[in-house]
Amino acid sequence: MEIEQLLITEEKKEYKCYEELRKLINNNESFRNFLLEGCINGKITGFTEDIWEKIKNQNIRRINSFEEVFRDGANIGYCTVAAKQLSYSFENCYLCGGVLPILKGSKNCEDGSHTWLEVQNKIIDTTLMLVIDKDYAIKLGFNEQNRYNPNLDPVYLAAKEFTNDNKRRICR
Repeated sequence: MEIEQLLITEEKKEYKCYEELRKLINNNESFRNFLLEGCINGKITGFTEDIWEKIKNQNIRRINSFEEVFRDGANIGYCTVAAKQLSYSFENCYLCGGVLPILKGSKNCEDGSHTWLEVQNKIIDTTLMLVIDKDYAIKLGFNEQNRYNPNLDPVYLAAKEFTNDNKRRICR
C-alpha cells in the first residue's frame, strides 16, 4: 500500500495542506522509511477524524472555517499560527517550539525552526499533517527548545472559549 493512503483520507487527498508531506515523501527516502516504519508500528498516523472534527467545529474569525486553512494549504509555513489555533480544541496540550531539520529551507523555515503541539505524549504537526508518538518523533529530529502551557494564559483562555462556543458561530 502506498504510504500516502495510510496517512491521507480519500476525502481530503486534494487538500493543499499535504503539499509539504508529499514533497518530503517523494524526495526523501529516509523520511519515507521513517513514515512506513512508524505506520506499521502504530507510532504515526495522519490527522484522525477526531482531529478533523475539531478543526471543522472551531469558531474562527475572518474566515469561514479553520478547515479552509488546510484545504488551501495556508498551514504550510505558518506552523505557529496553525498549531496555536488547533490547540484551542484540546484540553491539556503544550505548544512546543524548536527545530525540525527536515523542514530546513522550506516555506518560512530557512533554519528548520518549527512549532508543534504536544497532546498526551503525541506530537501533532500542522505542517506535516501527522500525529507522531513523541518518543518516535525524536528519530526524525524533533528538537524541542521551548514549551508553553497556553492554559495558564487568561487571554488564551478567552480566545479558546470563543473558538469552542458554537452559539457564537457565524458560519455553520
